[in-house]
Amino acid sequence: MVYKCGVYRPKKGTWDYEGCDTMYESGSTGSSVICSCNHNSSFAVLMSAEEIDPGYIETQTLLSQILLTGSIVGLFFTIALIVPARPIIKTRSAKVNICFSFSLLLASLAFILQDLLVKPDNNGFIKLMSLECAVYTMVQHYLWLVVFVWTAIEGVLMYLSLVRVFGSHISKYMIKFNVIAWGLPLGFPFIGYFLCKNEKTVAGVKVVESTYLADTMCFLRSGSPCFYALFLAPICLVILSNCVIFLLVLNVIRKSTNENLTEKEQIQRQLKAAVGVMVLLGTGWILGIFMNIPAPELQITLQYVFIILNASQGIFVFVFYVLLNEQLKEFWCSKFGLSTLKGGSRTDSTATFPAKKDDNNL
Repeated sequence: MVYKCGVYRPKKGTWDYEGCDTMYESGSTGSSVICSCNHNSSFAVLMSAEEIDPGYIETQTLLSQILLTGSIVGLFFTIALIVPARPIIKTRSAKVNICFSFSLLLASLAFILQDLLVKPDNNGFIKLMSLECAVYTMVQHYLWLVVFVWTAIEGVLMYLSLVRVFGSHISKYMIKFNVIAWGLPLGFPFIGYFLCKNEKTVAGVKVVESTYLADTMCFLRSGSPCFYALFLAPICLVILSNCVIFLLVLNVIRKSTNENLTEKEQIQRQLKAAVGVMVLLGTGWILGIFMNIPAPELQITLQYVFIILNASQGIFVFVFYVLLNEQLKEFWCSKFGLSTLKGGSRTDSTATFPAKKDDNNL
């Protein structure tokens, strides 16, 4: 008897052998068998309702690891450079930006650490489909929902500050924001773990199968009802609402003018502001919705674009929160006794938005 390792695709009703190696411990077909299948760490799995094509897992995983590593470094330095800057951190926008950056840092770390904890041959510290894997899945599920709650809060604040302007005062706002961001998603992973189960009979024996855990990584099972209801739907709701806010803010940015700037400088300022808003609101994640269109070639293309835009979100955060933040650069220049930057316009903590009312008292 000859064994061959593969992954069963329930929707197709077929076995997929691509990406799996069959290894015999003593080199003969009569010995025990070890299956070594590609471990899926593609960042696109976060929004893909279908399993990632095995032929692209390796390249997508490598691209995800490189960009996520850059994001983690960028987020770390963003927090490290903004928190000590008291003139900046005391504003409401800066406080929320730091909370968002911190949650994104945790979620990115949890995702990339899978490659150290979960091994393709299932001999890692965490075994696939184990209790430890379930706990790790729940942690990741929770952290990514927290990230998107913070983006929703960013969107609401941006609407109040730049669109509505008046009546934007919120008392004890940071306490309320943190309770909402860290508390609201708490029940979703527990609902998924305890309720997302399927009972079936195999050889006359009733077996309870989890529809919450994926087969190739410690994350939610793509395409399952729980994936749609407890993860994809809440994220899509935030993304779509933030896209509406983005259009409203974009209109404000378009109308903003500065008599001291030339037309070219004005356009550059508006473009910088628009991209900065996109980073804050996570509008690039909308590509994840289109990744689920049933067109294999389009899906693969969108998966790569999705990874490039969103796995590098922490890098963009660093660029717009730190590198393009004139006020922050002036603070650190003065700290080290260097001459302050001139010629750049002073802006708030995001370094990208048109002038607005001081949010210290909002």
